[in-house]
Amino acid sequence: MLWFLPQIAPGQDSTAGKLTLDGYVSFMESALDLNIPGEGLLWESLLHNRINLNYYPSNAFSFSLQVRNRFIAGERLKQDEAGTYAGSLAKDLGVVDLSWNPVTCSSCVFNTAIDRLWMKYSRNRLEITAGRQRINWGQTYVWNPNDWFNNYSFFDVDYLERPGSDAFRIQYYTGSLSGLEAVVKVDSAHRYTFAGMFKTNFRGYDLQLLAGDLAGEDLAMGLGWAGGLGQIGFKGEMSYLHPLEDMADTTGLFFLSLALDYTFSNSLMIQVEAFYNQLPRGADQENFTAYYTRPLSVKDLSFTEYNLFAQVTYPFSPLLSGSLAAIWFPRADGCYIGPALTWSLMNNFDLSLFLQYFSGKFSGGYGDDERQNFTLAFGRIKYNF
Repeated sequence: MLWFLPQIAPGQDSTAGKLTLDGYVSFMESALDLNIPGEGLLWESLLHNRINLNYYPSNAFSFSLQVRNRFIAGERLKQDEAGTYAGSLAKDLGVVDLSWNPVTCSSCVFNTAIDRLWMKYSRNRLEITAGRQRINWGQTYVWNPNDWFNNYSFFDVDYLERPGSDAFRIQYYTGSLSGLEAVVKVDSAHRYTFAGMFKTNFRGYDLQLLAGDLAGEDLAMGLGWAGGLGQIGFKGEMSYLHPLEDMADTTGLFFLSLALDYTFSNSLMIQVEAFYNQLPRGADQENFTAYYTRPLSVKDLSFTEYNLFAQVTYPFSPLLSGSLAAIWFPRADGCYIGPALTWSLMNNFDLSLFLQYFSGKFSGGYGDDERQNFTLAFGRIKYNF
């Protein structure tokens, strides 16, 4: 267990022979209202500890070990007699199983997971990284069709680091804003993903071109960019996937995300993003919770074809900031509304409040659409060290 590791040289520079450790401890209380007649709120408590350990044996080599420790207790576990919820915490999507539940009981579970474990070699313009790592090729904020390796859910408020991949990665920088990258990833089913990216800067826009083989199932091509339209930030990414089993088949999947953002002189920020998701044949989401809780891939970034997001963020003071996000799901005749507040209580000590409301029409597994609503509320206190 790394739960009680002492703090070693926090904030030290990444110079040869140095060891650094940082992380955080947080406690979050959550309440879930499924809007089911006769049932009240489902309460859950989460004690979360993260440890990031980095070692620099020389100027060329670096190592990282990053661990999540989570103790969860509440009524959702108590009602899950089959153990599906606890089992999902211990499920590792990497080629090596690095997630365990050392302690389980009728209403609690303790999970330890290693989500980063890599070695990096850096020399001049070359970087080689092997192991469990975060590979983020996304450009936009909510939906990332260019993130072929370790996509994540926008609705997860307590995992800012996002998941990693078991991969071998080579990066070569041809200039300060240009370079080549190649990645080989393997997952728990021993499926391999091969992909490459070329990035450059053209007339003030950062551009990236992608191509690859995704898990031996699809030939993938992608394009991403980040730049500006005057004072307005403009980002986008698109991907096209074609099944490898039948290359003569003209049916592929196309995904497109477009994002705009603007910051006023008073630091008020507005973000707008639209996402088109060409859903696979037969795709039919039964409920919000199935989408909310499962791991995401580039093929299921949303449960509706068209999606529209907007968010306003404003720092009320140096210690208090807030945001209000909303998403419209036209196909499901639904919406998401998510206000949030973060208050800095003292140095490295934050209090955050989140509310998530979902409403939409789903099949429920029976073919007939029915209105489903549910609300989640989170209160978290967090200490960073």
